[in-house]
Amino acid sequence: MSRKTLDPKDPAEVIVLTWDYTAALDATETITGAQTSTALLSGADDAPIDLTLSGSPIIAGGQIKQAVTGGQAGANYLVRCQATLAPSGRILVLAANLPVRTA
Repeated sequence: MSRKTLDPKDPAEVIVLTWDYTAALDATETITGAQTSTALLSGADDAPIDLTLSGSPIIAGGQIKQAVTGGQAGANYLVRCQATLAPSGRILVLAANLPVRTA
């Protein structure tokens, strides 16, 4: 499975990532739960939690939105979003690479 690479963010920026599950939802399904996470893929980061999820994910129709802040310049992070669907109980996961670069 290939992952999308997002546009780079500056360490000082606070950005909102949008995970779009609309095309994968059946007509009767809705997103009832969301979990997001980050992990260091490459580069130097003394504390991989430097890339921080800011607040809880927000479910908006078929999308999940998550604010992200921080990160170390030159590092690349994996960001993942897991959606729980009702009434089917299906779980769908989207992931992307997020490079952090100084503007």
